[in-house]
Amino acid sequence: MAKNKKDVRARTWTFILYPESAPENWRDILDGYHIPWVESPLHDRDVNPDGTVKKAHRHIILLFDGKKSFEQVKDITDALNAPIPQKTANTKGLVRYLIHMDNPEKHQYKREDIICHSGADIERYFEVSMSSRTAILRDIMQFIRDSELDNYSDFIGYCLDNEEYEWFNIATNYNTLAINKLLDAEYQKHNPKNVSKNGSLDEKVAQVKEMRKKGIKLAVIADTVGISLATVKRYLKK
Repeated sequence: MAKNKKDVRARTWTFILYPESAPENWRDILDGYHIPWVESPLHDRDVNPDGTVKKAHRHIILLFDGKKSFEQVKDITDALNAPIPQKTANTKGLVRYLIHMDNPEKHQYKREDIICHSGADIERYFEVSMSSRTAILRDIMQFIRDSELDNYSDFIGYCLDNEEYEWFNIATNYNTLAINKLLDAEYQKHNPKNVSKNGSLDEKVAQVKEMRKKGIKLAVIADTVGISLATVKRYLKK
């Protein structure tokens, strides 16, 4: 019978904290347990099914190294005057729920307003799958063509100014070369030249300098123009 007993313990626990009823030093209290924990943005725009606004609250995630029982975690929530804790087996879904990332019907909070404490690390829970990256890249390229952007700096500026952080992530960590090639193609289309098949030396030098002026990395320039990295550096000195 003992072998069939269900293990009700868990490594990851969550609870809701209401600022109005929590001690003023509730963060210090939590830090005192030396547990990696995560604090959501203040949820002050959530609504009930009848349209009324929910009481402002925060979602807290506790990330233990080992499994903890309900009673052990309840001692913590009691110290914060918080409702009883809930265990979870889906930490990724829980972390993303802190900003309603996968719930577009709910108010979207800002990812940068999530606060990690005591060494908590949640970045891996926001990684984009290969299929999602492909879909996002397709949207990016369609946007570049529709808006006739031809400058990498302007595109990155658009991402930052409009909080398109997924686009920024794709453009800086995954598909920089493909996006730069499209931007360069758009530039060539908007600035047509009578270029020979291979292009003269002067034209290549001008192309390298123009790409560098747009903030494109040297390695990307070398790959695009079809020359070595050393040649790129030599052209830039001309």
